[in-house]
Amino acid sequence: MSLKFGIYLVEQRIISPEQFCGLVKIQQEATASLASLSIRNNFLTIKQVANLLDAVEANPQKSFINVALEQNLIGQPQAQKLLLAQQNSCPTIPKLVIECGLLTQRQTSVLFHHFERGQNRQTQKPTAAPQQTPAAPAAPTKAGPRQPKFRKRPVVVRQLNQR
Repeated sequence: MSLKFGIYLVEQRIISPEQFCGLVKIQQEATASLASLSIRNNFLTIKQVANLLDAVEANPQKSFINVALEQNLIGQPQAQKLLLAQQNSCPTIPKLVIECGLLTQRQTSVLFHHFERGQNRQTQKPTAAPQQTPAAPAAPTKAGPRQPKFRKRPVVVRQLNQR
């Protein structure tokens, strides 16, 4: 959701694409690694983490968590705790926008509110209205093209001075 809000800010031309990329880079650098979190939470030792990192490097398509689960070094509940801790360590785009001075707290909260309202509208499915039978038969319509209903605007003609 946080990245989608950043994309929304770019689409609304509130921040530039370069600023958004900078925010994402800051976000990635500030996020704690699963290896450090597993040591910090006493799930793994430094030696176990080093062996896991070597195994991930040898098999890049597998993640740190998957290798740790395969080697029975951690259980599923511990893996969930690690992923949640990593997610909580990651600063959100709205928070970074304020910290970097791109927007104020008030501006960010108003924009985030508008963003959420737009997201809610997109996720809601339109409900089908009950079909009503007409009370009276429809009057016959004239055949032929319909004329557009718009106001005629006055045309301003300026005469150019020729020198």
